[in-house]
Amino acid sequence: MRYKMSINGKLVEGVSTVGVEDPATGAVFEQCPIADEVQLDRAVSAAKAAFPAWAKRTYADRGVSLDELADAIEENAGKMATLLTREQGKPLSAAHEEIDWSIAFLRFSATQDLPDKTVRDNETELIVETRTPLGVVAAITPWNYPVLMLVMKIGPALLSGNTVVAKPAPNTPLTTLFLGELALSVLPAGVLNVITITDDLGTKLTCHPDVAKVSFTGSTRTGIYVLQSVSRTLAQRVQTGTMWINSHMNFSFDVPLGGAEQSGMGVQLEQEGLEEFTQLKVISAVR
Repeated sequence: MRYKMSINGKLVEGVSTVGVEDPATGAVFEQCPIADEVQLDRAVSAAKAAFPAWAKRTYADRGVSLDELADAIEENAGKMATLLTREQGKPLSAAHEEIDWSIAFLRFSATQDLPDKTVRDNETELIVETRTPLGVVAAITPWNYPVLMLVMKIGPALLSGNTVVAKPAPNTPLTTLFLGELALSVLPAGVLNVITITDDLGTKLTCHPDVAKVSFTGSTRTGIYVLQSVSRTLAQRVQTGTMWINSHMNFSFDVPLGGAEQSGMGVQLEQEGLEEFTQLKVISAVR
């Protein structure tokens, strides 16, 4: 099977390829496409273009798409597990477990919701806390659980209305590319893009001006490098604030100010997971 990247709803060849080794033998068993900066920009641009329409959908509607993605993975679970063992080296039974967990997590994510919270509702005022998606999320995953770590990022990110550019670890890219191919049949073009890039282009992705959040799992050393690169443009990305209606500067100790506090690392389950991929906004209206 010839693996390709997924950009804007299409399978795309790389500008070059690199061999993927079987850790059990050390022998190259498959070729992985490698993107250049132009293709990276196309992937981010596709995610940015797909964001408004995807964000307008309801949680329930987006959940249906996640369920359909879980269906597609389940239909190809045997093939994906075999490929996972081949590129990552874990026993086949452990690979099946990872795929099963991934399917279960997607199905769990599909059932979640993040409704508005009414902070105060009385005769004189209505204060509502609401959350909106951030935009384009860069999902960077490690080699040890490449499928599970990916769905633990894209599950809450997609459900909450974001679009994603996924970048797998360079030594375990094939299962992610395969998942990206499966997603083409169930997700709108540009909602989930999968690219494989060399380390020198990693900064181009994390520092891209159209990437609203970087969700990273990996080594501490690489995490420090990612954090340093992201910090250069962090101030340009954070949007924070409260909207006052018929009033101004109406502060109250029990009403939070809308803001962003996104690290890319944290709880990714239930509402906490959705909150990681949304922007807090507070609407305070005086009646």
